[in-house]
Amino acid sequence: MESIQFQPERWHACHEGDWISCENGVNCYSYILDRPEYFWSVPGEGFAKATTGQYFRNFDKKFEHISFVDFCERLMRGAIEDGLIPVETTADRDGYYLAALFFADGEKDFHWYRKDDDGYWSHKNGREAASNLSSSGARIENPLNAKDTRYPIFGGFFLVPRGGITLTKQFPLVS
Repeated sequence: MESIQFQPERWHACHEGDWISCENGVNCYSYILDRPEYFWSVPGEGFAKATTGQYFRNFDKKFEHISFVDFCERLMRGAIEDGLIPVETTADRDGYYLAALFFADGEKDFHWYRKDDDGYWSHKNGREAASNLSSSGARIENPLNAKDTRYPIFGGFFLVPRGGITLTKQFPLVS
């Protein structure tokens, strides 16, 4: 069984001064899938190796004509299409680890947390280093209590197969 450990050194991050042109960002979805080689990935939409700025421009363009509610539903459906399994509780299950999806309030943005084998949760913002701390600086025992004001809307808990998920689609990059 594959171990899910908090290992921030495995994950690319951008330096504060160059985050728009940075080519080493890895977002939260790639993080919860435990696949740093995916760089920027979106549930149901695939992955891309791109600069941070290029990814965000294309992400915004991809979702500009849908409502916030449709965006949330599309990402939850996409996670299921990718192989994640929605669940109601945070109970551990053999062969899987847990992930939690949150959305920004009214903005088309998302954030994932994953439960590591030590029982705590961790997360990674695309351009930042991986972290196992909440915005208040405490270890995360439950992402529902992490109080991340950027992502206050809970989308659901999901099981991620420990054997991994392979994304085959390329996220469309046009600019």
